[in-house]
Amino acid sequence: MASFVSNAGSFGLQGASGGTAIVWGSDTIKARLVASSVTPGKDDTSMTGYTAIGTDQTLANKTQTNDTTNDRTVYDNTVDPTWSAVAGGSTIGWIVVYKFVSNDAGSTPIFVADVADTATNGSDVTWTISASGIGYTQQ
Repeated sequence: MASFVSNAGSFGLQGASGGTAIVWGSDTIKARLVASSVTPGKDDTSMTGYTAIGTDQTLANKTQTNDTTNDRTVYDNTVDPTWSAVAGGSTIGWIVVYKFVSNDAGSTPIFVADVADTATNGSDVTWTISASGIGYTQQ
């Protein structure tokens, strides 16, 4: 499966009347390493089932850009997150960017990045975010 924006994430970024609103600039947005054995779904509404590998990283340098050339809103973080000394024994297959509330059940997945399967071995893991940003919503 390729990278995608979740339906709940897209709806939340648009203000989510009747759902969970997501304010990219001021909400706590985190990134989580997730095992390759997990199958993320576009209709997932919470982080339940996305067991963390390592410690989730808070995105503290978020940007939101109106790209009128491509008719989209681009969401990014100007610093590539690094997970320090990720314990061995897992295989990373996904990075899920989500709005953190207080627990997985209350947190909303926004962007799901399909990454090359990477075995953990106690080393640091850095996500080099694409020059195009983490993700976007488009009209």
